[in-house]
Amino acid sequence: MTNGKASRFLGEAKAYATKAREAEEQDKDFKRARDLYLRAAEAFLEASKASTDPQEKKLREDLAETFLAKSQSMGPQKGGSSGGSSGGSSGGSGGGGDEGKEIIPIERPTTNFSDVGGLDDVKEEIRKAIVYPFQHPELYEMYGKKAGEGILLYGPPGCGKTFIVRAAAGEIGIAFLTMKVSDIMSKWLGESEQNIKAAFNAAGKNAPAILFFDEVDAVGGRRDEDQQSAGKRIVNEMLVEMDGVEGPRDKVLIMAGTNAPWDVDPALRRPGRFSKLILVPPPDQESRKQIFKIQCKKKPIDQAVDFEDLAKRSDGYSSADISQICQEAADIPLAEAISGKPPRKIMQQDFYEVLKHRTSSITPWFRLAKNEIEKSGEKDLFADLFTYIEKYA
Repeated sequence: MTNGKASRFLGEAKAYATKAREAEEQDKDFKRARDLYLRAAEAFLEASKASTDPQEKKLREDLAETFLAKSQSMGPQKGGSSGGSSGGSSGGSGGGGDEGKEIIPIERPTTNFSDVGGLDDVKEEIRKAIVYPFQHPELYEMYGKKAGEGILLYGPPGCGKTFIVRAAAGEIGIAFLTMKVSDIMSKWLGESEQNIKAAFNAAGKNAPAILFFDEVDAVGGRRDEDQQSAGKRIVNEMLVEMDGVEGPRDKVLIMAGTNAPWDVDPALRRPGRFSKLILVPPPDQESRKQIFKIQCKKKPIDQAVDFEDLAKRSDGYSSADISQICQEAADIPLAEAISGKPPRKIMQQDFYEVLKHRTSSITPWFRLAKNEIEKSGEKDLFADLFTYIEKYA
């Protein structure tokens, strides 16, 4: 629990951080912003020293490091005058700032969890974290619980991480914003950080909303001595925004997806950030059956096709694999018809022919996951994954 001294330093740190952002974004006074970020770092460090709770102590240390990096990144290239005329806010990005990323796609998904085949455990975890708090706000307020928490979905590629997050937004009836690596990364100094900031601002303006970062390991990778300074600044910006130092973000639910959770900076996985890690596994047999049916819905399928049998034969295949199998099965009678034979429906044998030559695309991922997790020393953190690694690796 935070004591009085720690609370005082924490209040000062947040005040300095808020003033620094105002100086940087509104006044374009980068010299003042740099000094205020440094003061915020010093105050967070003092708050860490005064904290008695180990988690709070570490959180304040992370923030001190974050704001120190922000201060150091605002060197001479930012200019020193309050007019901000000698380099803009992104040092040559062509007039970037938040305005450069003002238009971020806002969706109002119509899909919901009923459209997601299987994954019942995953759906229930998401319900507990972000759906129930919106459906029963009075109960969560009574027990002192905030709406939502950062969720990191991880697992093999092609298993529906983005789809289930979009369905979660539809389940609650709120806005959905998704940011891909290509939306964030920029060759211009400071613009990647501005893009992250713009995403959080857009989510705040459209709250309640889910802000989803796809392939978050590419923008939130581990900070270490070998990482380039640009990469460190991006992670630091993510930390600043997720901690909401300028005010609570209770109505902005932050989610992310990754195929490489071991590469996500541990600071992003601390309580209060992506504090819940949820595995999105390969589809189970019933889910595979439903996926086959959905993918074949608009195709001429022979009535004798046994989807249950196909589901059994495709154990360990991803949703994307099954979609491709259905496409290739359709290619066989299509090629025959193009060559002059009478058009026919897609038969069970067509699927068998494809399955003979197409192996699961995610088996190599499980082997990689096993090696990377053992190397990271975080086997306990990914215990749920090892059940599947033992089966498929």
